[in-house]
Amino acid sequence: MMVFRMRPGLAMSQDGLNWARIEGEHHTGAILDVGEAGEWDELFIANPQVVAAGPGDMRMYYHSFDKVQQRFVVGWASSPDGFKWTKQGPMFSGSTEPGSFDARGVAACNIVRDLDTKKFVMWYEGVAEDKSRSIGMAVSNDGISGWKRWDRPVLTCSNDPEAWDRGSVGTPCPVSMAGGSWRLYYSGRQGSSGAWTGIGMALTSSDSEEVEGIKISFKRRGQA
Repeated sequence: MMVFRMRPGLAMSQDGLNWARIEGEHHTGAILDVGEAGEWDELFIANPQVVAAGPGDMRMYYHSFDKVQQRFVVGWASSPDGFKWTKQGPMFSGSTEPGSFDARGVAACNIVRDLDTKKFVMWYEGVAEDKSRSIGMAVSNDGISGWKRWDRPVLTCSNDPEAWDRGSVGTPCPVSMAGGSWRLYYSGRQGSSGAWTGIGMALTSSDSEEVEGIKISFKRRGQA
């Protein structure tokens, strides 16, 4: 498996337009290094997402590929200030059942606290055995442990043979809205692998199924 040894960095801004790069402790300037040989995240640290869970409680969620398990895994690191980080280990890797939509693991997660229930909801790329990707979800009370995984994807590739997202969907960017609704932005492509070629949006339906009080039935609203 050829990979780029990605590491997360840090930049800060006062206006959201002009950014200054902050040097981390690693010799490359990164704020977190990949794992040692044999560790689950030795290959790379991808899709870092920082959540301010409370005073002095900042969490960085990210994924890597575990060479031992041969699957994608989500882990996390903690920080009191957003500058110095301590790895806390792997956290979630989906299902190991053959044929499941995330049989090869979990990638590119995005964790958001639901406005109504205050639970932590993880939206993630489920990687199938054929390397195609769909979007799954799991719920946790504390955003660290006890993740309850929904056993089906909440969004799959389109059934339309001409659709821009007929091959795979992934990189979810969810927005929790009032009344328990969710807006889900996502990437799509026409093949099971390769570069993402577009961005789409889906909304929860009014008659949506629910898991732990979270609506999970989405309807596409076209390509953005």
